[in-house]
Amino acid sequence: MPDPAPRGMLASLGGRLSAMAGVPEIGDVPVGHVLSGGISEEGPAEDLFAVGTATTTPPLSAIPAGWPRPRVWWRILVGAIATYMLLRIGITEFDNPNFFPGLVVIGAFVVPLSVVVFFFEMNTPRNVSVYQVGRLTLLGGAAGLLITMLLAQVIPGSGTYNFVPALLTGVIEETAKALALLLVLKNLRWRWQLNGLLFGAAVGAGFAGYESAGYAWQSDGVFGSILWRGLLSPGGHVIWTAMIGAALWQARGTQPFTWDLLRHPIVVRRWIVAVVLHGLWDTAVLPDAPLMQCVILLVIGWYITFAILKQALAEVATAQASQVAAAAAQADAAQLGTQDPAAQAAVSPAAVRPAG
Repeated sequence: MPDPAPRGMLASLGGRLSAMAGVPEIGDVPVGHVLSGGISEEGPAEDLFAVGTATTTPPLSAIPAGWPRPRVWWRILVGAIATYMLLRIGITEFDNPNFFPGLVVIGAFVVPLSVVVFFFEMNTPRNVSVYQVGRLTLLGGAAGLLITMLLAQVIPGSGTYNFVPALLTGVIEETAKALALLLVLKNLRWRWQLNGLLFGAAVGAGFAGYESAGYAWQSDGVFGSILWRGLLSPGGHVIWTAMIGAALWQARGTQPFTWDLLRHPIVVRRWIVAVVLHGLWDTAVLPDAPLMQCVILLVIGWYITFAILKQALAEVATAQASQVAAAAAQADAAQLGTQDPAAQAAVSPAAVRPAG
């Protein structure tokens, strides 16, 4: 019989992390099922992306329940790594510099984009189109970079290696990316936390891609820079901005946008979590084992991300249950109305009001 102590310790650590981040625990989340359950599934991938328009967004009642099993993001990730290796062979074996731009683009963008596809597949309402994701990736990522440059003029002292400068870097960049999300936050068409996760991931992926490409261009060890930044990108900007995006959409709900939303306790708390993770990522906490440090922070980041996914999927399930209850109440009211008008008047209007 296995020793239950390690499991208890991990559960305790997870509980503390959830309490700190203000998210549910993930003991009942099928993480392995979500990450690898769709690998063996066959079928055309094109249908997955034909969503998000007025005619291809399913009604609330048709949204599948439970945890999805993403399958396309793995294919993109594996394909990106294989493409990177082929382009690297073109440079190292044939000494042909024409392969270099492609290597930088693949290494900088495609791995973060594979994570965006993961969130696209997790977006069970299917109400966001590929066009909107692409727009946020390119335009939102570039806007985040420009806002970063402006904020850096106002908040001096940012940097890396030491904690305080690294934390200031987190403050600047996470604020910039959050502001870039205003491009879509005002649109009430996208009402779910899952939408915020996806949009945040898109902005974070664009930001990470531009940043990694810039570092690779300036680096003497371009292969190492682009490879490690690409492989570790799933634990960085993509999920940090996704966390903030989910909080923004959770705080807004179905209400119109106001600037006070940016000071909402949920948003501030999630922003602090993202800033701290970012600051620790850029700090030499384990100077002799930087890869281990990044892996630990990646695991912590994804723990919080899966907790947010659990919360976001529960939001959809609650809305579906409310819709079913409202429909049942309306049916009961209609039946009472055909039998006894006086009984129909006894039904409370609040009990039959449809869910928003």
